[in-house]
Amino acid sequence: MIVRLGHAALFVTDIEASRTFYVDVLGFTLAASEPGKLYLRGNEDFDLWTLALVEAPRAGLEHFSLRVDSHDELRRLEKLHQEMGLPTRRVPSGVEPGQGDALRVYTSDGHPIEFYYQMEQVPLYDAEGHVRLPMRSSHLSHGIPPARIDHVNLRVTDVDASLRYWRDRLDFSVAEYVERDNFTFAAWVRRYPFTHDVALVRSNAPSLHHVAYYVPDPHMILRAADLVSDTGFQDAIEFGPGRHGLGNAFFLYLRAPGGNRLEIYTGDYTRDLDQPPVKWSWEEYDKRGRLSWSRDYPGRFLETTPVNTRWP
Repeated sequence: MIVRLGHAALFVTDIEASRTFYVDVLGFTLAASEPGKLYLRGNEDFDLWTLALVEAPRAGLEHFSLRVDSHDELRRLEKLHQEMGLPTRRVPSGVEPGQGDALRVYTSDGHPIEFYYQMEQVPLYDAEGHVRLPMRSSHLSHGIPPARIDHVNLRVTDVDASLRYWRDRLDFSVAEYVERDNFTFAAWVRRYPFTHDVALVRSNAPSLHHVAYYVPDPHMILRAADLVSDTGFQDAIEFGPGRHGLGNAFFLYLRAPGGNRLEIYTGDYTRDLDQPPVKWSWEEYDKRGRLSWSRDYPGRFLETTPVNTRWP
């Protein structure tokens, strides 16, 4: 069984500017580094890392990953994708820091994805043997800080076809969807009982819209805006703070150095995976679903970044 979203790896054009923005300003924890690569996590993530930044000529999605509950599930998924005619490759343990062996594939809608079972965990005991949960090091934290990875938002050419993969083959639950002119314009799918692990939105090519990190309350959305502005990154504030009608969450969208969009996110709901999805008409979504407080958004909010074409 697929359990949840595990991590995302992004191409960035300037690794040092990215370090300043993500680590020094926003307060991501730097878990590991290699030449041209940074491995980060939020202060409530139990996995060693949940966001990789990889220096490259242009921004975009290198891959994102989903955790499964056993090695047998990796074998099942490998067989499934091979039967679908999709390329697969096994990756040995240790290729990514702390991660066990993994399966790399392209999804049927053209996105680079990795399935894994084992990931090194943040130590849960201090030097004296006392329990110290990841979030109980607040005296060492700065920035917002981001709490945990929440979701990825993808662009796909045919959402109905994508749902046949995500819902019917991978057994994701659909939380909410938007119907427009007799086709599905967008769908929010999940294996964890929040509103989504993955968003699928219609576009003309596979691409990445954003990666989102959760914070515990709306005040931290405002703090993020102040931090980014006060440290000289005011131009990185692309959209928000605001509130989505669909999903109910508060948001702030940032265009980080290196070109990718990061959402700071909180306030969505939890709902059982076996409940029927919420259906939005295009008119209702456009009026109060995308945005609860306004219908206006900047033009560049529609821009996306490309996906890795050299995968798996």
